[in-house]
Amino acid sequence: MVVLGAGPAGRIAAHRAAARGWDVVALDPAGGSMPTTVGAWAHQLPDWLPDDAVASRFRPTVITSGGRRRLLDDDYVVLDTAVLSGLGGFAVREEPGNGGSTMRFTWTGDDEEGAGDGHAAGGAVARFARIGERVTSALVRARELLRPDPAEGPGATVHHEYYDADDDDVPADFVDPNGPDGDFYEWTSPDVVIDAIGATPFSAVLDARQIARGHLFREEDIPERHRVPVLMDFRVPGGAGDEMADELADDASTGAPATFSYRLPLGDGTWLIEETILAARASSDPGDPRSAELHRHVRRRQAARVADLGIDPAAAIAVEIVDFPLGPWRLPDNRPRVALANRLTFIPLGRGGSVLDLSFLTRPFGGDGVPGYGHFGAMGGWMHPATGYSVGAVLSDVDRFLDRVGSRSDASPPGGRPLAWLRRRGLHVLLAFDDVRTRQFFDAFFTLPDAAIRESLTGTSAPRTLAVMARLLIPLARRSPAMLAKLLLTFADGKPVAEP
Repeated sequence: MVVLGAGPAGRIAAHRAAARGWDVVALDPAGGSMPTTVGAWAHQLPDWLPDDAVASRFRPTVITSGGRRRLLDDDYVVLDTAVLSGLGGFAVREEPGNGGSTMRFTWTGDDEEGAGDGHAAGGAVARFARIGERVTSALVRARELLRPDPAEGPGATVHHEYYDADDDDVPADFVDPNGPDGDFYEWTSPDVVIDAIGATPFSAVLDARQIARGHLFREEDIPERHRVPVLMDFRVPGGAGDEMADELADDASTGAPATFSYRLPLGDGTWLIEETILAARASSDPGDPRSAELHRHVRRRQAARVADLGIDPAAAIAVEIVDFPLGPWRLPDNRPRVALANRLTFIPLGRGGSVLDLSFLTRPFGGDGVPGYGHFGAMGGWMHPATGYSVGAVLSDVDRFLDRVGSRSDASPPGGRPLAWLRRRGLHVLLAFDDVRTRQFFDAFFTLPDAAIRESLTGTSAPRTLAVMARLLIPLARRSPAMLAKLLLTFADGKPVAEP
């Protein structure tokens, strides 16, 4: 198995595949990476995860915009990123990789075909037997056409310095690592390829991002009354001083998005105090002025929050900045295409070279993916687009995912496209809310039972997620009928997430 990308998802997939006895190599130009802080819900953790991977475990509190506190019923964990980075059992090459498909033809013969005494059997019984054999043979062939093509499989290559160069520009003494004499040649046609490459500057991603700014403080530098794990605090920070008050007033007048405070013990005597914009419209372009303004906004809110908590900002021992897209522009298809799709892709039309593609007719039986090739992790569809969480989902689902991709079956995320569609509609609604409506929404959301909150944040069932969404309409209607109307219109308008 070849794994492209050794971030959290790639490393976890490679580790679990190696535990099955598979030969695994991971390609990552940096040798692997891990976020500064990784959180998950305790019920998402698999039994195989080492106990020391959990650095901190607690039941978090949420605080509404009006100051009402609620202790959630589920345990939340902060994971030790050093332990996650140490998950091994596989080789790592510090080189970028590419994935694709290959066709593997095997020529076979059957010397027994046509064997017999040379005399055609006669009689009605024999004729019916031959008809039955032909029907059975036709059904077998039809079933084979509606399954992945056994000749098609995944491919992988190392992206070297001359990968895209013309032959004339390649030095005569260069040994292509992907060629017959190269050291990666045996891996170019693996049984399985896992594409766990995260977002890159060239990725087609949603124009929706999560942005946060946090500081690490020693526990003794935090007032004792504030040493309480808080998952979300939606109170508007007031800050201290006239200058900060003026800046916060400017934020409100310009329609800046809502932020919340995230305050967690990291298990090593330090706490992360972080102000987060859950979702905001912004592109991945580094020069996007909207993105720069959002970072200034969250920096001001963080400063005000730290002041509200009575913490000396000079006591911070580290800064954490978060900025990532909330998923790919188009979810990759992990449903392998069937053999018939390959036959219907290029149907010649006359002598002019035109072709007709009718492969879409096979969509009820398969997707557009390569058999044995699976996208995994945040960019593969395991990120919740309305929360930004993905590592917990990856940990809880990796073994099922490997079962599916290893058997050349549908390796889509749990819940499939219906759940992904519902969650993206939820993200679209959040992006349409202003500061006030966002806080009203979460004030209503945290009146739901713990089971409903759990289903909304980590569930894998589209019908149950839809039921939670419907259940939320009642508290929303009580708080603000106008906001409920806005929510329903936005949910149903069909506009893409990227539309400004």
